[in-house]
Parts: sequence; C-alpha cells; structure tokens
Amino acid sequence: MNLNLSQNRSIQFFSVMCLISVIGLLTIWVLPGTIAFRHVLLVIGFISSLVIIYKSNFFLRRNFLDLLPLIFLALIFIWAIVHYLWFSLNPALEFQELKSLWLRALVGSVIAIGLSITLRIKKNLRPYFFISLFLVSWINLMAYFYLSYEAEKFLLPGDFVRKFAFKKIEAGFFGVIAIAIACSNLLNLMSQKLDKKSAIYSALWFFGITVAIISSVVANTKNGVVVALGLCVLFGFTLIYRALLGAEVLRAKMFMPIVFVFLLLLAGWKIHMQFASQGWSTLIEDIQISSQIDKHNFWRFNSKDWTKVYEKESFPINSSGLDVAGNTYERVSWATQGLLLIKQYPMGYGSINRSFVGMLNYAGIKQELESQTHSGWIDFGLAFGIPGLCIFLILFSSIVYKGLRNGDQFGLMGAWLIIGFAPFGLIAEINYKHNFEILLFFIAFAAVSTISFRRP
Repeated sequence: MNLNLSQNRSIQFFSVMCLISVIGLLTIWVLPGTIAFRHVLLVIGFISSLVIIYKSNFFLRRNFLDLLPLIFLALIFIWAIVHYLWFSLNPALEFQELKSLWLRALVGSVIAIGLSITLRIKKNLRPYFFISLFLVSWINLMAYFYLSYEAEKFLLPGDFVRKFAFKKIEAGFFGVIAIAIACSNLLNLMSQKLDKKSAIYSALWFFGITVAIISSVVANTKNGVVVALGLCVLFGFTLIYRALLGAEVLRAKMFMPIVFVFLLLLAGWKIHMQFASQGWSTLIEDIQISSQIDKHNFWRFNSKDWTKVYEKESFPINSSGLDVAGNTYERVSWATQGLLLIKQYPMGYGSINRSFVGMLNYAGIKQELESQTHSGWIDFGLAFGIPGLCIFLILFSSIVYKGLRNGDQFGLMGAWLIIGFAPFGLIAEINYKHNFEILLFFIAFAAVSTISFRRP
C-alpha cells in the first residue's frame, strides 16, 4: 500500500463520501417512500468505494484463501444469473428482480467492501459508523415516546407497532446487527489493557446494546428480542470462559461486564414477557400442532381472511384448551409447507419477493396468501433452491472461521454478524425486498472484514 495512504487527499474525500452514503442508507433503508433517495446514495457510495478499492490496493497480492469469503459471496450473484438462464420457473419476474433488487444488492455489496477498507484506513471515521448502527433503534424509540406523549400514556408495544411506519422485523433486524457489532467490539476492547478510554468505549457499547434491546421490546418483535438476548447470552458466556482461563486481574476486569450482561438479559426478558403477544408458555405444543398442515387449512390464508375458514372448521387448540398462538401458527405452518416445496422443487422458483406464493401457485396448491414464510432461509431456499442455501452455508462458515481465527476488531465484527444472521434468518423474513439488500450489504462487510489489514 501507499505509505501516505491515510493522508492521500482523494482517499480522504472518497472515504468521507462513502461513509456519508452508508449513514444515509442506514437511516432511510427501512423508511417507506425513499427509493429515489436510496438510489442517489447508492450511486455516491458505489463510485466512492470503487475509488477506495482501487487506490488502496487492498486486494493486491492476496492469495486464494484470503479472498475465499468474497469468492463465495460472488457465487451468490453468479448463481442468481445461472438460475435465471437455466432453472427459472418464472423468468419474467426473476429478470425484473435481477435488474432491480439484485442490482441494488450488488451495488450495496461493493459499498460495504469500500466501507470496511475505509474504516481501517481512517480510524477517525469509525465512531460515526458505529453510532449510525443504532439510528434505527433511536428512531423507533423516539417515535414510541412521541406517540405515547400524543396518547397521554405509555403505549403497549402492540398498539405502537400498528401506529408507526416501521415493521417489527426492521427494529429487530437492525437491533441484531447493532448488538452483534457491539459484542464483537466489547470482546476486542476487553482483550486489551483496561484504561479510562477503553472503559468509556465499553460503557457506550453497553448503552447501545441496552437501547437496541429496548427498541426491539417496544416493537413487540419476538424474533428480534430472542436473537438479541441470545447474542448477549453468548457474549456473557464468552466473558466467563475468558475469565476462567485468565489471570486474577482479568477475572476482576470481567466481573462487572458479566453482571451487567446477565442483569440486562433478565430485565429485557421480563419486560418482553410482560407485554409480548401470547404464545411463549405453550410454544412447543403450538409448534407441534401448527406443523400438522394436513389437519387444518387456516395456513392457506392470511389472518385477516381466516373468517373464510371458520365457516368450515375450528382454529387449532392446544391441550390447555386455548387457541394456538396466531403468530406461531402462521410461521410454523408456512415454514412446514415451504420445506416440503423445497424438497419437491430443489432448484427453486427464482424470485426473492414472491418465492413462497409463486411456488405454491406453481405446485397447484390452493391458497390466498400474500406473504412469505417469515423464515428468511426457507424463503431463499424456495427462491434459489438447495444450491443457493449451500452457497450461503459455506459462505457463513468461511466468514466465522476466518473472522475468529483472525481475532482482530474487524474479524470479530464479521464473525459476530454472521452468528447473529444465521439464527435470525430462521425466524425472520430477512430475504425480502429491502431487507435482502441490507443482509447482503452486511454480509459483504463481514466477508471483507475477515481479510487482514496490511499496514503500510
């Protein structure tokens, strides 16, 4: 690399432009009616990132193993084109998505690569990116307090979600992203010498985790809360493991963070259970009943149209004599049917946004659905088949392995992002519309972050 890389004026300018575009995207990605502005930011970020990638020589003289995660990321895009050419069950729809959704995802991935390089060249820009990760959580919370002020009472999470523009998935999705990066940075800080500066940074990261969890709670998102708290559990046990293996001074340094994490877990879970929709107490039995899709037909309709089924049959009940929780019923029954369709059509349908309904129609299954399965990985399997899922599996494995093996700040961020995405994608529709763009953006960021930075 150029010895004066961090002082290079063009690198400085395009680094700032890249960061500005990313912060803008992170702010408006989840807001409706912002597609034109998103395109402007994508163009700015794309051009800036190409300049950064070229001038930094970041990929110069890299070997095959260094680039393995990025190669598997590229295979996702290549498979999408191959699928359209030879395996598509709806070529017109798939082509439309290739030149819109997939193109934006590709541009976003290039921006993510440029961002990771930028943050390693220009350390002074890192705080702005880290703060922007929590913007969605803050917007969500500010909206909650404002709407509660208008109502002259604290709104219940279910009432708040119906009033605000965000969907539950978006608060949960960005909460998982922010918490994953917070946990990785905390682990990096705690592997270093404890001083006043690192103590302040640690406190800010813990504050950010708290904000993200509260945002998921008020958004009434089960999947977001579960995965967010799951990341905190993993973080807490990682601290305990390090403390047990470390010297006495290390144990003393870990004590307060461990206590804070588990108190946060307890508080977050208790508050969520207080206001969450029904279903937790009978979850296992509800899952078993909901998976028996040959015994009931409510899954063929969205909940607003269940009256069409009530005329012929009763809603499934559990051993407590209660109706199976509606949200559990939908997710499990749709996931069950989705898995059956993947088995029947292992090469996939070809559409990100219409994979479930499209495949149901193609298979001649009677239904009037308007949604996906609510499981991102099943949705992607329906769209691009078992080969597409295998590429994702290998990609994720390579990122986690290389990130943890690398062990530095950026390697850990890459690994923890994937550790968050893997379970969240099982229970949330992250492969749908702009969520798919966000997912590939952060996967690209994770992939390039596992590549060690060669200092000049």
